[in-house]
Order: sequence, then structure tokens, then C-alpha cells
Amino acid sequence: MEAALYLHVPFCRQKCPYCDFYSVPTKPEEKIYLKAVLREAEIWKSAISGDLSFVTFYAGGGTPSLLSPSFYEKLFEGLGRLFDFRPEELTLEANPEGLNRGILTAYRKVGFNRLSLGLQSLSEKGLRALGRRHTLEKAFRAISDARESGFENLSVDLIFGWPGETLEDLQRELEGILRISPEHLSYYELTPEKGTPLFEELAAGRTRLPEEDTVVSMYLTIHESLSAAGYHHYEISNYARPGHTCRHNLFYWKALPYLGLGPGAASFLENKRYRTPPNLTLYYRALSEDKFPAILEETLSPEEAFREAIILGLRLLEGVSALELYRRFGFDLFQIFSQELEKLLKTGLIIKEGDRLRLSLRGVILSNQVKLYFL
Repeated sequence: MEAALYLHVPFCRQKCPYCDFYSVPTKPEEKIYLKAVLREAEIWKSAISGDLSFVTFYAGGGTPSLLSPSFYEKLFEGLGRLFDFRPEELTLEANPEGLNRGILTAYRKVGFNRLSLGLQSLSEKGLRALGRRHTLEKAFRAISDARESGFENLSVDLIFGWPGETLEDLQRELEGILRISPEHLSYYELTPEKGTPLFEELAAGRTRLPEEDTVVSMYLTIHESLSAAGYHHYEISNYARPGHTCRHNLFYWKALPYLGLGPGAASFLENKRYRTPPNLTLYYRALSEDKFPAILEETLSPEEAFREAIILGLRLLEGVSALELYRRFGFDLFQIFSQELEKLLKTGLIIKEGDRLRLSLRGVILSNQVKLYFL
């Protein structure tokens, strides 16, 4: 069975004020981390029943580009010895600072064919508001270096709705994005997560986010501008040129198997959900004692797996197929959720096309409310 493989790289230069992903602002000790990750992979190999063929690889973080190309070359060799590891899509997340043409060429040579750049904003005002380290000049240089290094599949991460942002700011940013013309964009609304400096600043009244109506207008502006420019809005927060959807992330949204390595990584295998505790020290300790670092969080019943596949699948703008869900889980979507679907169709939040259900644009904006109907 095809599966996705994710590596969490917990190292970063500096923690961003809005980030709640597990990371530690420290320089990585590559030999130690490589040994630990490959040992974890060995333990997983003995625990997994059935054959998995890993067709995508994604290095996320943290800042995966803090690890050298040599680290990944050795990692890929080790994974190739343990698994059927022949990924067709290999993504490296990177921040503009620290990149240059030489190192990007080296990443390309070890096998990465997709680069995801954490730009977050295309304005100095936005970069300051988000506490980013790089300058706009450095962002454009990184994009140019990526192209010259042979990356033909470039994705950029952007954030909208940051403190002080206006619709005019966003429109100028979109003009810049279209000049860059990446193959893929992820455009996320800034969400204050508990425990982050941003959350504390908002709670103390020292900063404010744009009003909700403005944020909705921003989302619609992004949708309209990118769609008009030929991008396919294929997931709530993601846009792609034809043929450039993120294959790796489709495993998450289609509730297909994925294995996560590293502290803070999640895995979904055989309807079981695992998570490795987000603590580098405990991760190293467990593996030095040959202990399984991941914790089994839950085993989904067939009906729970069915419900989750609907919720995740509706994040995709193509929606879900009732026939496909029945083949996978043995449950009739239209029968089990007949009353809920009647309400959703009546309010225009969902559109029915043959055996498929998908969110309307209004449903996309209110997707957090829609998913409550399927819990």
C-alpha cells in the first residue's frame, strides 16, 4: 500500500511568536539526530504489519534546512535499506535566511524535487508584524537561487490576517506573488495558539488582529486573485498550478497511511493514531534504551474512521465521494447523515453533484462549523 513519510526537524534559529509547532532554538547535532531517527525507523519497521511503499517524503519543522544535504543523503540511504522507499515527491521546508545557490543545488542533488519556502509575507511591514528574521530582499534572492538551482516545483507559505494588515497590503502582496509565480501556495489565516507569545500579546491587549469581516474579505480576495491567475484552489488553504498539488498532504486529507519520524511527529497506520512526544531529550533517551518513542493515542473504530475521512475529505474542494467512502468503510454517507445533509444543502454550505459532496465557497469559509455535523 502506498504511504507518505514525514520527518519532523525540531531545530530552528529562533522561535516565531505565532508558531506552536514543536521546535527548539538550537544548532542540530546531525550525527546524533540521524542515528536516533534511523533507530526509530527500525523500530517502526518491526511494528508495522503489511507492506508500505513510501511514495512521498516531507521534511517539516522547525527548520529542516538547518540540516545539511549530507544528513539527508545518509537518511535516504538508511530509509532505503529499511523500507520500500522510492518517493516520487520529496519536499524540503526552508526559510529564506541561510539559503544560497550552492546549498540549494546540493539539496537538489541528494533528491529533493520540491521546495517549500516559508516567506509568510511579501512586505517588510508583514515580516516585522510576524517576527520573521529575513528581509524582503533575502526572500526574493532565495526564490531566484531556488530557480537557478533546478527547483521547478516551488511552494511558498504565506500568512494573512496579521496585526495591522489591510486589504490594500494584501492586494499588493498578491501582485508580488503573481510576479514570482510559484507552482504552489499555502495561504493560512493567522491563528493565535495558546502558549505562544502572539496569544499573550493579544490577551494583554498589546496588539490586535484585523476584524473578522476584514479577514473574510481577505480570504475571498486571495481566492479570486489566485483563481483568476490560473491557480486551482484545491484545499481550504492551498492553491496549485495544474499538476502541482502537494501529493504528500493528500495522504492527510484523504485519511491514507502516513508515518512520522522525529519528536512531535504524528503517524496514522491501520486506523491507529500515534504521536511522538514533543521533547528532544526524551526522544533521545527512549531510543538510546531501544524503546518505542511513539505513543498510541487512539484506535479508530470503522465508524470513527468513516467520520474522520468525511471531515478531512471536505477540506479538499473536490469534496468526497459517497461511493468511494462506502467501498472503504461500508457506511452509506447519505443514509447515516441524511438529516445533517438536508440542513447543509438547504443553507447552501454543501453542494451535491452525483455521488459527491463538496463545500460551497461559503461552506469553505464556515468549514469549522460544517465539520461539527459529522462528529
